[in-house]
Amino acid sequence: MSKTYTDKDHALILGGVFQAARITFELARYGRTDESALETSIDSLFQSRPENVTAVFGSPRSVSLGLRHFITQLESPADRNPELTRYSIRLLQLGRKLITDRNTLDALGRDLEDFQSRMQAFGFENSTRHTQLAGIYQNHISKLSPRIMVQGEPEHLNTPDVAARIRCALLAGVRAAHLWYQCGGKRWHLLIRQKRLLAAAHELLEEET
Repeated sequence: MSKTYTDKDHALILGGVFQAARITFELARYGRTDESALETSIDSLFQSRPENVTAVFGSPRSVSLGLRHFITQLESPADRNPELTRYSIRLLQLGRKLITDRNTLDALGRDLEDFQSRMQAFGFENSTRHTQLAGIYQNHISKLSPRIMVQGEPEHLNTPDVAARIRCALLAGVRAAHLWYQCGGKRWHLLIRQKRLLAAAHELLEEET
């Protein structure tokens, strides 16, 4: 990818992070989410050699759920969701951790490549796909600190399919967060460059309408 990144690139990546956080919140609290958003987030896991940031997600439309909630979290304090904020911060922290933990990053990459090869060869139903990706999350990301403690309704958290989809969303969120740092993003950019990132997020959503 290019070594020069725009505010739109960074806003798009944050859309990926916030989308994963929102999907996690919805599944944990309600047991359901936008399945199209979940699947496009999962697809981003397999973009290992993208030409640019947009290629990771497909298009801004693919992370429109995340872009909308990114805007709400930063622009509308009265509507801010504290759980969404906490998940997003934890994802960014884990993304940063992978920058320095090369062994975990390499092992995660190998497992995703192996899974992609098997998926292409045999094809998997969504439930099998979710379960196997959830296992990859548990093997590599659950061991890292800080751990993401998901809050929600026990009836949903204890449902295997819902729990697997939550882990898939978190895995995609960590991938987006890692990309944020790869592309020069910093935690303090969310404060210092907040207006620019919000303007870029609005532009991305407008381009898709």
